[in-house]
Amino acid sequence: MDTEDYLLKLEKNLMIGSGRWVADFTESFREHEIEGVTFGMVVGGNTRGKGFLLSRLVNFFLLPNYLVACFAYPAQEMKKKTLDRLLKAMEKYMEDNNLSWSWLVIPKEGPFSKESKRVVERIAQREMGIALVDLNSQEITTNRSPLGRRLPRYIRCFR
Repeated sequence: MDTEDYLLKLEKNLMIGSGRWVADFTESFREHEIEGVTFGMVVGGNTRGKGFLLSRLVNFFLLPNYLVACFAYPAQEMKKKTLDRLLKAMEKYMEDNNLSWSWLVIPKEGPFSKESKRVVERIAQREMGIALVDLNSQEITTNRSPLGRRLPRYIRCFR
């Protein structure tokens, strides 16, 4: 699977697939630049879902309405310096747009280095889930935050 096919499937999965269980992702941008970093895709939404009359009332009164986003950054290789730039750009975007949490998905056609995997696994930011996705072997490496641990359920869209 190539990167563009994966991004299309990820976008579809977030907006109308299993991602709907987490948030109501309603907008998607391609080649979106933030703080000098061009993300391949940014999908945004909120955690308060829609529904029929009764569902809307329950959602309105019982569920918080957090703004959320999923960032995708296709990479040839992931170095710590590049990852730091991505995280800073995401933090700035989250601050400017009042986002509560976000995901960062880094797909690549081939394996990531052991060092890249270790760096991602050590990131402990609670409000960010980060995943390295090897499109050839379909291996996913995430950080250990609660968002990172749940992330593979929603980004495993290889078929």
